[in-house]
Amino acid sequence: MIVVTKKALIATVAQRWKETHSSRSRWLTASATFDPASIYAALQALPPDADEADVIAATGQPWWTENLCSECGADSEVTVGFGQELHHPTDTRYICLHCLQTGLALAAPA
Repeated sequence: MIVVTKKALIATVAQRWKETHSSRSRWLTASATFDPASIYAALQALPPDADEADVIAATGQPWWTENLCSECGADSEVTVGFGQELHHPTDTRYICLHCLQTGLALAAPA
């Protein structure tokens, strides 16, 4: 299991951006309208108390801080990931606390 929080997503966004948009210390797919190096610099410059709006302002993309529940689809502050496999990371299912509580209630003996 893995716990994912919005706070952790925001704190790691610069590194995740770099891993996504660079290879072998070179930036990928730069153009006149998209410069991943300058966006990375903006993400690195975010203050420690940055929020989702700050990340969206820097990237222009809302999904860098989305923490979606695989059950209900809600964007949640906290999710718990189940089934994480290094060779199949997309098989992991992230469940919000509300859906976890609902599942526990369903499984509880009557």
